[in-house]
Amino acid sequence: MLKRRTALATAITLALGLGVVSGTALPASGNPSGSAPGMVLRSIHVSSVAEAQRRLAAEAGAEGETLVLFAVTSDATYVDLPPTGSSPGDFVLSEQSLFADAALTRPAGSAAVRFEFSLSTVSTTVTARTGGGKIVVAGSQFSEQDATLAVTGGTGRYLGAGGLAIPFDLPSGVLLLLLRVIR
Repeated sequence: MLKRRTALATAITLALGLGVVSGTALPASGNPSGSAPGMVLRSIHVSSVAEAQRRLAAEAGAEGETLVLFAVTSDATYVDLPPTGSSPGDFVLSEQSLFADAALTRPAGSAAVRFEFSLSTVSTTVTARTGGGKIVVAGSQFSEQDATLAVTGGTGRYLGAGGLAIPFDLPSGVLLLLLRVIR
């Protein structure tokens, strides 16, 4: 049970940033059954955008285009499939507002996020819509330290794109999502 709870907290960490998730838990029937478990979210903590960019460069190299997006959760729902409580197959759906600046004054798009829980891993899919098209990020997280996801494609200027994405928590509590896109 502890591994499942850790997987739940870890999954939400990937795309939501530092904060508390609350929402309506929906069982398989679709009828509301209470609140989603509240929790403090974790990601890779950094002291600045520059530190996050150095960490991305160390992992991804210099090739490709770097997208810098700041994300704020606008809505999230935990769907609790039978059996009741945290179990394989449960998932979280989240919607994010994306910004081009840490002050959150320049809107850059939106994102839809889905976390699905397995026995000890979490599968994550993010579709972000920006002015250049949609970009898809996906992967499985095997531990709390395993935050890197793959850029798997997209539309518009991201058609055929690959690369990686890493979420970082800034001291302000805003989530910074850095993507290295390679075409």
